[in-house]
Amino acid sequence: MSIPGAQPQQPQQPFSQQPTSTATPAYQFNPYAQPQTPPPGPPGQPPGGPGRGGGPRWLWALGGVVIASVTWAATLMATGALDKGGSDSSATADFQGYRFHHDMCKTAKLKSFQQEYKIQEPESDDPDGYSSRQKGLDVSYCSRTMLEHGETSKTPPTTYVSTRVNWHKKTDPAPEFASEQRTWKDQKTGTYQYTVSRVDGFGDEAYMIKEKRGDSLGSLKLEVRAGWMTYEMSWSWFGGGLDEDFEPPSEATVTGWMKKDTRATLAALKKPDSKEAPGRDPGA
Repeated sequence: MSIPGAQPQQPQQPFSQQPTSTATPAYQFNPYAQPQTPPPGPPGQPPGGPGRGGGPRWLWALGGVVIASVTWAATLMATGALDKGGSDSSATADFQGYRFHHDMCKTAKLKSFQQEYKIQEPESDDPDGYSSRQKGLDVSYCSRTMLEHGETSKTPPTTYVSTRVNWHKKTDPAPEFASEQRTWKDQKTGTYQYTVSRVDGFGDEAYMIKEKRGDSLGSLKLEVRAGWMTYEMSWSWFGGGLDEDFEPPSEATVTGWMKKDTRATLAALKKPDSKEAPGRDPGA
């Protein structure tokens, strides 16, 4: 609390630890005895402070400390910090029932996509998924490569569908989640353009990020946050050979597949994880 008319002072150490000058002995404060020489007041003011009848200045200063203490205590009570012992206590992570799963390639449901595509199984030494459990974050991820049923081209178009789930154990992702999705709009280039739109019906909030490559649809991402759990399903499409003309499925078609399979995957994440370590998980 500032004192009217006082000159700015340098930050001070706790009462008895204030530095003293070697030229002039420091004033020693004794609350039980009337001081013979009152402490020096601010420049231009009489001892004891203005409008206080020339009374002992230490009483005025002590009263200011009491008022400041009462004000600070009231502030702590109003903000709820006093109930927390004066410090921010870490909130408990809320995953809204979504459990950690080691093998997202097994957990992620892709039945909608599989009506149109066949999943290409990876080589044994090149797993298509992984999971990791750390002190502050658990992650489970899978990326699938798909080819259209009956495709005979030597250089067919390729579709990739990935699913990633993060369980944030130390930090609530809510304050930054929407902003993180909107950063895509600022990544546009001459070739790539991005739009971000809100999606209803998933978790606490969800967004769809669309990438256009020129005039063609390149990729879609469905981002979902439910409490401290964040989920992403990503679809991307790459055309075939230079001398072949392929078109990706429509945005409405892919969006429908992603929404349907996301609902099925989120339901599966609320069930217990398999006790068997997946062979594709290098960290198991």
